[in-house]
Amino acid sequence: MEEFEQELKLLVQSGHHLIYLLSYEEDRAKRLIRKLAESFRTKVRYWSSAKGFGEGLSVGCSAQDLLLEISKISEPNWFVLSDFHHFLQEPLINRGLRELSSSTSRRRQFIFMVSPIYKIPLELEKEIVMLELPLPGAEELKQILERVIASFEKSQGREIKLKNELKEKIVRAGLGLTEQEAERVFVRAFIEHPEFKEEHLDSILAQKKQIIRQQNLLEFYQVEENLEQVGGLDLLKDWLKSRARAFSEEARRYGLPEPRGLLLLGVQGCGKSLCAKAVSNLWRLPLLRFDASLVLGSHEPPAEVNIRRAIQLAESISPCVLWIDEIEKGFSAQLVSGKEASGAVARAFASFLVWLQERKKPVYVIATANSISELPPELVRKGRFDEVFFVDLPKIHEREEIFAIHLKKRGREPTNFDLKALAGASEGFSGSEIEQSIISAMYEGFTDSREVNTEDISKALSETVPLSETLEEQVKELRRWAKNRARPASLDTKLIDLLSQGPGGKSSI
Repeated sequence: MEEFEQELKLLVQSGHHLIYLLSYEEDRAKRLIRKLAESFRTKVRYWSSAKGFGEGLSVGCSAQDLLLEISKISEPNWFVLSDFHHFLQEPLINRGLRELSSSTSRRRQFIFMVSPIYKIPLELEKEIVMLELPLPGAEELKQILERVIASFEKSQGREIKLKNELKEKIVRAGLGLTEQEAERVFVRAFIEHPEFKEEHLDSILAQKKQIIRQQNLLEFYQVEENLEQVGGLDLLKDWLKSRARAFSEEARRYGLPEPRGLLLLGVQGCGKSLCAKAVSNLWRLPLLRFDASLVLGSHEPPAEVNIRRAIQLAESISPCVLWIDEIEKGFSAQLVSGKEASGAVARAFASFLVWLQERKKPVYVIATANSISELPPELVRKGRFDEVFFVDLPKIHEREEIFAIHLKKRGREPTNFDLKALAGASEGFSGSEIEQSIISAMYEGFTDSREVNTEDISKALSETVPLSETLEEQVKELRRWAKNRARPASLDTKLIDLLSQGPGGKSSI
């Protein structure tokens, strides 16, 4: 917050007289402006379309009346206008603001527009400077928590004893919320759990997930998956495990930078999304899912506003993992610079690339993609991500492992099945297709009131046409591109597969 206050002060000192503050937290923004105005010994006047200046003046509440009133005031004043974005598109108001900008400079007056929506017409882009109010940090949330505790102690007539360590965890759980949201969440948590303990932190996280979900920007994931549930992909798993302590202070003292991100490119259904979830569990970091196609497809607010808000939210919760599933659906080459290019999506993409390269907060980005032809080439350039991994269809020994994982997941003992035969029969199948074959076979056994067996799964496999056949050309294209541009997620399996095949192609392992 100190950085924001310093930036706002510099804008005033450098003579920016029309300042647009982007924030849902109107009261908090007003409080910060008032605090800065006091240091300049300047009067602050507040205006809204509902109450006007609300100072007992006979001035109307319209935006035109407002500009007329400001033009009559000669002494240095700061004017704070609430939700003024509604009026900026009106030609008369647009022109009036442009003419006011020169007189406000002479009178040392400043106009602050506070709004949750970024909407500046082209004519005013050079006159207005925009500054986004960040969400409350840990220090601010700590003050809110102390205020809530004091209020409860006063109303209940007893002391609420919380260890500092628990208070810090409560504050961390509240990161990503506005002041009002955090206060309501803390109050509700203490109402539900008067003797608040560490196991009650989930109640705060549950409320926080609900609030984040309502914004339709990010989805807060409760992760249960781990790397043990990922079949194959040994090189990728080893790479991830070696960076398990990458966000620690120990790594910073050693001189290592914080890891930036990972692009997982490969065939559909081969475990890319599962890996993203498992990383969150492995690194003990919250997982946020960003649906690029949904958020960037919105026209109101525009895509560039949505991407900025999503980034701000992710940074406020950092350190965290930001999972962008099927990134090519939101940032496709056609939308960014092709025939279907959208100005809003192109600007959002440019903002995302800059943030991806320059970000300072520990947000680890894991992006997955199924098609290289739809990805903008700028996205896969070196430096955007720590590494690009290619996730291919599982080889025979990996398929054997995948069968074992999914059978065990459904309460079956893998040794009761001929895994080698199933792995051989599932050539060209993805991990998700293998899982579906097991589910289909279990339905067969359940219908016949008997236990599922190897023959049921073999039959389900024989009745399935894998995606690798229906999309053969796309799979070949992915492999060609990845050959010299991406790291394989699995070991070089040619030798392993040869060793696992005895004479005549039968397994010798």
